[in-house]
Amino acid sequence: MGSGLYNLDRVMGTLAPALLGMPPGGGPWEKRRFPAGEPVVEVVGGRATGKTALLDALYDGYHAAVPTARVDLADAPYSADDQGDRDRLDTAHASPVTNLLFTVSHQLGYERDGTRHTLTFPRLSPALLVISAWRPEARDRDEVQPPDLVAAEEELGELLDQRNPDAQARKVVIGRWLNALGGVVAGLLPGVPGLQEVLSAATDTLLARGDDGRHGSSWWHSHLDRIDGDTTQRLFALVRKFRRGGADRDEVEADLIAALLADIDGAYGFVKRRTQHPSLILLDNVDEALRKRFLDPFVARYARDSREWRGRGRIMLPVVFATSLGDGSAAHALTTDAPPWTKPDRCPPEAWLVRLGIPRVGEAEIRTMLDDAVTYPPSLPTVIARLSGGRTGDALALAGAATARLREPGPFALDQLLSLPWPGTDEPVGARLVARLLPDGGVREEVLRIAPALDAEAAARLLRADRAALPGLSPDLRVRRLRDATLERPHWDHRPWPVPHPGEPPLITDRALRALLLHGVRTGADEASWAGLHAVAAARYNDGDVRARDSDRHDPRYLHHALAQGRIDTLVVRALHYRYLHRAPAEWLSDLNLIAAAPPAWAGFAPEDPPTEGVPDCASCGPGGDQRVHAAIRRLLALVWRLSAPLSAVPSGHRDTDLVQVRTALEALCAEYGNSPRRERAYNAYVDAIADGGWIDALVSGVQAPDLPVKGSSR
Repeated sequence: MGSGLYNLDRVMGTLAPALLGMPPGGGPWEKRRFPAGEPVVEVVGGRATGKTALLDALYDGYHAAVPTARVDLADAPYSADDQGDRDRLDTAHASPVTNLLFTVSHQLGYERDGTRHTLTFPRLSPALLVISAWRPEARDRDEVQPPDLVAAEEELGELLDQRNPDAQARKVVIGRWLNALGGVVAGLLPGVPGLQEVLSAATDTLLARGDDGRHGSSWWHSHLDRIDGDTTQRLFALVRKFRRGGADRDEVEADLIAALLADIDGAYGFVKRRTQHPSLILLDNVDEALRKRFLDPFVARYARDSREWRGRGRIMLPVVFATSLGDGSAAHALTTDAPPWTKPDRCPPEAWLVRLGIPRVGEAEIRTMLDDAVTYPPSLPTVIARLSGGRTGDALALAGAATARLREPGPFALDQLLSLPWPGTDEPVGARLVARLLPDGGVREEVLRIAPALDAEAAARLLRADRAALPGLSPDLRVRRLRDATLERPHWDHRPWPVPHPGEPPLITDRALRALLLHGVRTGADEASWAGLHAVAAARYNDGDVRARDSDRHDPRYLHHALAQGRIDTLVVRALHYRYLHRAPAEWLSDLNLIAAAPPAWAGFAPEDPPTEGVPDCASCGPGGDQRVHAAIRRLLALVWRLSAPLSAVPSGHRDTDLVQVRTALEALCAEYGNSPRRERAYNAYVDAIADGGWIDALVSGVQAPDLPVKGSSR
């Protein structure tokens, strides 16, 4: 069985060594390939595409050799799914950015093996401490503090308000405040790592005698030249600015980011710049909020520092890899013709962020995931590719579950794949994949409730009919929120379905996600519940009173849901026969394409041969008429429906029995249509469906409804 990062192996094997100056696992120092400063690398992809696996490999390969920080920004207190929760992360004394800077500086300064270089933060630490712990305005003392800390804060506040305070007196008062703070700092900032290191660095800086920059004092004095006062007054002035929020808080956070980069660069002397490797920062799950709050200002300062050092020697900024949810298939390129590491003066700041998309894994990669020692069905890689949507993690999970089953005795059927247990558990692999793609339990339950729906109104009907659905917002608003917050996010594979009204998007465009959801709904329901779901969704269509089974007015989406209920002979084929007589070939094939994309009925797919008893006569066949067209329509629909199931095998070739019958049915429809006196007789889409590049070739290539090609013209 294959292993590795697949489409990310070049990042690990080529880009990372070029940035860090050595291969994973350590090695001799190599000349860096980006002498003017490394770009910040962002890896973009959907869930389960391998982003976290890449950071795991980078951490394992380098953390023992260079100072390394690794933070998952999807965890509290850095991120939150709900905007209200995001707002609550910003308190008077902290923000996601300050918590992130605390964590990064702590990890970069952590001594793991006693041999490698660690970093100190004489600029960042005092600023973080005064912003987080300085509370002179809290006269009502909502947070209980020891009396000596309260007195020290009041004394220091009075001194800082003076225009020209005595330096020695201020030093004594700051010392008292730091001493009083030392015993309670962990209670003031719960959950923040490395507080003692922060307190030590702050003490060294705030009480430093000299102003030569070794302790960060002179750096803050020059950096905060827009603020009046001496170094200490300017530093404590950041507190008031931070607590005003908005743009003021953003500016202070940018100052803190600048201090972080200055501390990292300042930790390397003349010799170390030529003999030491840069530090490494790994940030997983940079979401939209933290992109604006942290990554964008970080890259801007990163670019500025790199440009300012141009010609002054080697700068020691950290190597940064970040990951984010997004469309990994989109092209990611630099915003200028000159890469920033060769001509930084020509590049805007955003050019220093190199965004790399994660391509989807295909059948070739999936074959390497399967154990060569087992014999698997030829279509298994194709089925795994369908159900994974090209997501590396999902493909690996499916391949692992299939391999474990194939090692056991007994036959293996492809339609069992999603019901196989996740390795080491009793949980079906299909359910585990859904939980990974939709990690929020509440969202997952809502999406499962509306999975059969083809559009938002049908989804709202399903929520309205579900008495067990969560109370609260109206169904229409709940669907809108699901689309905005979840289903329409760019990291899904958005492939529109053919719908009757252009511009009306389908509800779930990611085919793999939809297949997993419908499998979960079907296996978790009984026959009556399954049929009821599709009946409710179907009621969204067919405006007016359309009762005739043979009506041309049935919406194809209504027939899609009717087919999922198993009404192939009592409704769907009869309606398609009537439409065949009244619609142009391209329109009729498009309708069948959409209808045949229906999930299997509870009893499974209908056999290709129609039942001989219990089925009413079809009005379109006429009394005593020839039923060959009706039989051809039924056989074509039944075969395409079964071959379009996500768990179905790909036909073995053009001589496959199923494809021979598909061709025969299409030829019969084409011949019958050609014998009719219609204006489309000279040219019709049935010819294209049989010809090269038509439905037969598409089905052999693994294409399924609703994506079968429909060419031709209705004129």
